[in-house]
Amino acid sequence: MFDQIRNIIEVESGQAPLPGTKGQVTMQVLNADPSQGPVVLRLVMEPGAEIARHYHAGQAETDYILEGVFIDEGRPYHAGTELNVKPGHEHGPHTTNTGVTFLSMFTGNVDLTDFRLAQ
Repeated sequence: MFDQIRNIIEVESGQAPLPGTKGQVTMQVLNADPSQGPVVLRLVMEPGAEIARHYHAGQAETDYILEGVFIDEGRPYHAGTELNVKPGHEHGPHTTNTGVTFLSMFTGNVDLTDFRLAQ
């Protein structure tokens, strides 16, 4: 038996609270409890949106591109791509020309406010 079951249709979506973000980026928190597994966010970036270059001090990040094209540091990644980032490693900016939907999963010392702009 599963301890938690969620349907994304039932999860509230709102503007992603990420400093330095440009354009429309919405986020759904699918799992915020690290005891249930990785913290999982579903993000949707509209065409032209940008998430600033940043890092997470205490948590590893895995992104899985569901649809569209995710551009990181100018390199495009298509649906089906998985990207992994170690804690403290700067990444981004993330952009998209087509729009993109992806899952971000966090493990380690998970803190949803651990989003630090790169210098």
